Amino acid sequence: MRARECAFRAEEIAHSCMVRRRSGPPIRENPGVEWTRTRRAVLAGAYLAALATMIAVKGLFISADRYALILLVPALALGVWREYLRDFLPFIVAILLFEEVRGVAHLLNPDPYVTQLIDLDRFLGGGTIPTARLQAWLYDPAAGLSWYDTAMAVLQRMHFFIPPTLLFVIWLDRRELYYRCATTMVLVSFAAAFTFWAIPAAPPWYAAKHGFLDPLVQIGSVQASSSPVSTEKSWIAAHLLRNSVAAVPSLHAAYSLLTAIFAWQWRRRVGYAFLLYPVAMWFTIVYFADHYVVDVLAGIAFALAGWKLTGRAFTEGGRLRRLRGPFPPPIEGARFAPTEP
Repeated sequence: MRARECAFRAEEIAHSCMVRRRSGPPIRENPGVEWTRTRRAVLAGAYLAALATMIAVKGLFISADRYALILLVPALALGVWREYLRDFLPFIVAILLFEEVRGVAHLLNPDPYVTQLIDLDRFLGGGTIPTARLQAWLYDPAAGLSWYDTAMAVLQRMHFFIPPTLLFVIWLDRRELYYRCATTMVLVSFAAAFTFWAIPAAPPWYAAKHGFLDPLVQIGSVQASSSPVSTEKSWIAAHLLRNSVAAVPSLHAAYSLLTAIFAWQWRRRVGYAFLLYPVAMWFTIVYFADHYVVDVLAGIAFALAGWKLTGRAFTEGGRLRRLRGPFPPPIEGARFAPTEP
């Protein structure tokens, strides 16, 4: 008899909870996270102000150290700067370290492969180098830069803007996803640096400059030299070792694909908006003579492999399981919280 009473009581409580749930507010994707209009406005306003100020003062060369300062401004405005420094400083340091390691790779193995890449791209292009074909169709040396050349040059520079900006927004909303995304970028970057040492590869413009190909125009450099905005490097970037033959894999190709993957994992509607971004980037870097098609394919492979490997590391039994979360979203503790009734 008592068991029946307990069962009836449990059923009554469950029914009451269901009624309350139906009559209550709709359940959000991230309960407790309040992306209020004020927070959105503060985030966008502080970011745009910081970006515009950095470009006006230092020019269009936005290295990782400069971008960290740009993102610090919205973090300060939202009141989450301590959390930002805690989570982003290791990522920024890792990316700067990768830049130096990429330069060391060139010191250790300075003689790049040239003809092998030409042969591979000629095979993929059906007997013609895709870069040469695109420039013959789209670029007129006599006329100079067209409107679409300028537009694609801007897109090419988005390589330094879009991935860290998206990571920052993801971090505000889903800290555990940020950890996986940032880890993937670092993993792919250092795997690429190892490849730059093992298989140094010359880009199309280098091959054309040294007589291995018919003349090609490095359109991005032409546009940068004609820009009225400065492209001066930061103090840190100026002291990092350079590597002008780090073509395989293309990190422009890898990062753009990873950006689309990150956006898709975060919110589907944002992912749809990023579907064409990597395709446009791949077309641009081949047309601009910065990369062969084979470089792009290698970048795609590195990106997919990196995302897969970090997925395993972040599983319940993986090495990075401690970063799986769940963690409180930083935006939850930001300023401008909604007023309680």
